[in-house]
Parts: sequence; C-alpha cells; structure tokens
Amino acid sequence: MILDPQLARLAEWFAALQGRAGELLDQRLRGDCLGGLEQVALTLEQQMQPAPPPEEALVTLADDDNRHPLSRTRWRAVLEHEIRPAIHGARDTLNATAASFTGGMAAAGLLTDLARTVAEEPELYFLDRAAEDSGVAKAGPVQIAVPLRRWLEEVFAEPVRGLIIELTRRAAALARDAAAELERIETVLDYHLFIVEDSREVEARDESAHTGLGHAIRLVRTLSERSARDVRRLFAWFVAESSARMDDALAPLRTHRPDELMQQLEARAARARPSWLRAQRDRARHGASALYTRAAPLVRELAQDMRRTLTGEGPRIGYWDLLIAGEDRASSLPAIYRRLFGEVPLGLSDLYQPRPRLEAPCRKVFETWLAGQRTALLVTGDRGAGKRTLVNRVRAELHGELPMHWISMGPHLASEARLCAALCEATGAPYASSFAEFARMVPLVGKRRVLILENAEQLFVRTPEGLARMQAFLDMVRVTDEAMLWVVLMAAPAATLLETCLRLPLYFGQVVEVPAETGRFIENMIRSRHRVSGFGLRFRERRTPALQRLRRPFTRADMLPDPGEEWFIDLERMCAGNLRQALDYWLLSARLDPKTEHDILVRPLPRRRGTALNDLSLSQRQVLVSLVQHGALTEAQLQEIVRSGGGGIGPEIDDLRRRHLVDQGGPGGFLTLRPTAVGPVTHDLRWRSMI
Repeated sequence: MILDPQLARLAEWFAALQGRAGELLDQRLRGDCLGGLEQVALTLEQQMQPAPPPEEALVTLADDDNRHPLSRTRWRAVLEHEIRPAIHGARDTLNATAASFTGGMAAAGLLTDLARTVAEEPELYFLDRAAEDSGVAKAGPVQIAVPLRRWLEEVFAEPVRGLIIELTRRAAALARDAAAELERIETVLDYHLFIVEDSREVEARDESAHTGLGHAIRLVRTLSERSARDVRRLFAWFVAESSARMDDALAPLRTHRPDELMQQLEARAARARPSWLRAQRDRARHGASALYTRAAPLVRELAQDMRRTLTGEGPRIGYWDLLIAGEDRASSLPAIYRRLFGEVPLGLSDLYQPRPRLEAPCRKVFETWLAGQRTALLVTGDRGAGKRTLVNRVRAELHGELPMHWISMGPHLASEARLCAALCEATGAPYASSFAEFARMVPLVGKRRVLILENAEQLFVRTPEGLARMQAFLDMVRVTDEAMLWVVLMAAPAATLLETCLRLPLYFGQVVEVPAETGRFIENMIRSRHRVSGFGLRFRERRTPALQRLRRPFTRADMLPDPGEEWFIDLERMCAGNLRQALDYWLLSARLDPKTEHDILVRPLPRRRGTALNDLSLSQRQVLVSLVQHGALTEAQLQEIVRSGGGGIGPEIDDLRRRHLVDQGGPGGFLTLRPTAVGPVTHDLRWRSMI
C-alpha cells in the first residue's frame, strides 16, 4: 500500500526531473552554444579596434606596388585567421548540439527515468474514500482499489513523454536556426572583408570592412540575445506544462477521491472509441472556419475595388516608363548594396550562377586551342544577357599563365586604324594600320595568346564601307586563329544581320548563343546577391483586384499568392529573361525600410508596359534599330543608314532624346541608346519583327 509520504517522494522525484531538464538546456544551449556566440562577438569587436601604425609592421618582398602589405591584406588575414575559426567553432558546436537533440541522445536519460519510475509503481493502489459530510456519523474507512500504474501512465507519463520530445525538438530547431544565421553572418563578412581588396583606396577598404564588422556584431549580439531568451522561454514552458500534468495526476490521490479517478479513466476509454457524430461536427466546424477565413478578405477587397472602379482610380505608369526614366533609381540604397547588383566580382563565387549548358562549349574551345588546333569563339546575345560574365568565368578557370588581353570596343575604336593600334599595343606587335597588315605582324609576337574583343558590333556599320571593314576583320581572324584565340562578344541583333550578309558563323569554330534565362534562374541570381549584404528582405504585398479575380476565377490556383513569388513571376515577364534588366528592376523596387533600417523592402512593380515607346514614327524606330544593331553611331551615319527624306533625321533624334531613349556625348557626338532603355527598346523592336 502506497502511503502519502510515498506520493510526496514521487513529487520530489518529478521536481528533480525538471531540474535535470533545466541543467540539460543550460549545459547544451546556454553553456556551449551561447558561449561560442559570445566568443565570436568578442573576436569581431577586437577587430574593430584601430590597426597598428604601418611603421610597426614588417615590409616584405610581396609589397609589389610600393605600398605597405598590410594596407591590402590586413582584412583578408583577419577574416581567415581570426574571424572564420571562431565562427566555424561556434557553428560546429551548434550543429553538434542540434544533432544530439534530434537523435534523442540528449534526452534519453530523462525518458528512461520517466518510464522506469512509472513502471516501478504498484499496479493497484488502495485509496481511502474521503468523508463527504462531516455532520454524519463516521463509519469505518472505506478503501477502494484504483489502477495506479494505468492512471499515472495515461494522465502523467504519456503527456510528459510528449513534452520531453517536444522540448528536444524545439531545442534542436533553436540550435539549427542559430547555426544557419551564423552561416549567413559569415557570408556577410566574406563580402565586406574579402571583396574590399578590389579597391585601391585604403579609406574605401576600411570603410567597407568596418561596415561589415558592424553588421556582423549587431547580428551576432541579436542572435545571442534571442537564443538566450528562447532558452528561458523553452524551460519555463516545459516546467509549467509538466507541472500541470503532475498536479492533474496527484490531485485525486491527495484528496482521496477514488470515484473521480475511476470516472476520468472511464471517460478516457470512451473518448478513445471513435464517434461518428463528433467527427461530423468537427468536420463541419473546420469547414465553416476555413470558408470564413478565405471569404472575408475577398469581400472586403471586392468592396474596395468597386469603390476604386467608380472613382476612376488606377495605376498611371508602366514598368517600361519606370525603367527608362529611372535615373536615380537606387539613390536611397546603401552604396555597398548597390555594388552587389553590378558586374559579378570574380573573387566572390557565391554571386555567380552556374550555366553549364553555356560554359561547356566555351571551355571546349579553350581546351581545343590549347591542344594546338585552330579555332575561335563567337558569343552572341542581347546586351545584358551575361556574355561578359560567362567568358570571364571560363577564362578564370582555364587560361592559367596564358597571356590574355581584353579589348572593349567603343566609338573611340570604331575605325580600322584605331582598333589595329589597340591590338598592337595589347599584343606587343609592331604598329599596323590595317587588319591585313596586323595579320602579317602576328607571327612576330611569338608566344600564343588569347584576345577577347567585347562589343564587336560597333565595328560594323550597315554601309558598304562598314561591311568591307567587317569582312577584313573576319579574314584577319581566320588567318591568325592559330597564333591567337579570338573570343568575340557581339550583340545578337548585329550577329543576326551579319549571319545573313557575311555568313558570320563560318569564321568561328564555335558559336555560343546566350539565351534569355528562366524566372527561376533570375530569382536565384538576385537572392544570392542579396544574401551576402547582411540586410533582411521583405516584399510588400500587391493587392490583386478582387473584380479581376471574379472575372477570371480559374487563372490562379491561389487567390492570395505569396508576394515574393508573385514579384518574381512578374519580373520574368517584364525583363524577358534579360539579366541586366532584371537587376535594374530590382534596384528600382528595393528600398531601405525606414522602420527597421536593417531590412530591404521590395515594392510591387506595375503590370502595364506604359507609353514610353508609343507614338514613334517609322524613322524613329529605324534609328532605334540602327543603335540596337551597331551600338554607337553619329547623326551622319544614321542619316546614311536610314536615308529619310526631307530635312534629315535631326528632329526625330531630338524627340528620342526628350523621351529619354537616346543619349549623345563624347568628342565625336556619338548617339547611343540610354542604358536603361536598351532592354525595353530591344524587346519592342523584336516584337515588331524589326530586328
């Protein structure tokens, strides 16, 4: 027979079990994990201290630019030898803690002790029934046998076992989330402390590094405080819930209410049996709740849309208007954030999105030429499609110590003599004034080398002289492709025209066409660049008009889509797979959240194209076609190509400049497409079958 002191010992054992759970959380989470985070924070704060004066450090032979070596390599050394080991140590501790909780090893002792203690209790417990009325004469004590072990198993052990399992699950999730956040902080430091060596200015490098350290310290401190708070809340939750289960189990035993205990056991057995009526009632209740949850927002939105339709409110600007006129589109963003959405730095591989289908043929050209065979590479695609980034990636992987020269064509190199002078200067060949003469000088250079020519469409003008110049260039490529590997980058509209006029692909061993990318690729590219910035990310919801959803109810499976998912779906349609245009739209939409100052808030883009390219004359569209195909032209060259009658094309060009579609500048007054207008103009002209 169990006496009341024995019940008290059961309660004391349970209090000790709760204490062991608290010690487990203290040892695994507060001690090991939070200790590692604190060490990371101290390491970062130490690096924020001023650097030692330059005269206190040794100058080595590696100082190849007559500057102190620590002025260029200090931050990289700090990252590799001080910060990264601390972060990796803390992250390994967090992962090990999460694994111990997930595998059940951490809480195995608690579960074993719980099962053993309940199993050691007697099967039956003889409980005295309490007197119900003190005024009635008391008879002898009435003892009732109750199934104590079953009672403790169902009312106490089973719920507490579930609480311990939930405790370990939450502790593992807490450790995993902290490890993932620490990995994100390391990526932030990689960008700010590794990429700063691209800059030649000491102040710029130090400013970027201190910005990254400040971000990282704030993130680590926030993570440590949040984790400590979550651990305290987790233990308090476990103590409250488990104590309630113990009170429920001991209350009938302490107050000597065997009838209540037996009634609860019978009720539990009855509830365990399935009830058809209860199942139908629960199903109806859940269905009504779900229907109200989905219908209430729709009714509210429908009322708002009807009001806006009656008042005539609606968007007045299109996404092409926004892109073409967006001069200061990213002025509200930090400079270090805007830099992430420019050209991909080769030193930060996380920003590059692999394109195996395009990389393989480019890599094969390099390998074929290095094996001694004659070949050349032509890469075509719209401006902003990623031709330069693709070639940069392949040459960085394969060229090794091979001499390599990169020439970017522009209006200053559009003539044959100037381009030959640039080729001679790059390769060290004697001066040549024509492509044929340069081809004769190539054997004098000696060593084989790679020559990359970017924006080659600017060498071609749609005139007899322009076709002759391009033919001479292609003949030079064919004659010299054994001593030089020619990699020519050309815009797709010009390449299409030259394929018809001069059979362009016959002069190259491999032609790689860079196509428009998918929406998934563009989303991965943008999100990977954003992740290294250290900022949070939120998308502002676009309220899809309820009237539109009612008119076309089957066009969407989800009536209230995710804002981020919907934004990237719209982006794929707007930019037509052009990477540069997608990045421009991101900078147009992204703003620093004024509420937090640590998050990037992305606003929804308009759905309509707008009116920027409407009401253009045929002569104006022909001017745009010429600039898309050739890059930069003078007004006289455009006049010769377009051959419009009357007073020339000057008024048409002036109107295009007022529309922010064309810019004019440089010593020769060359006309070029506005950079933000290249994508919309190319897309519009291709839709009209003019290119």
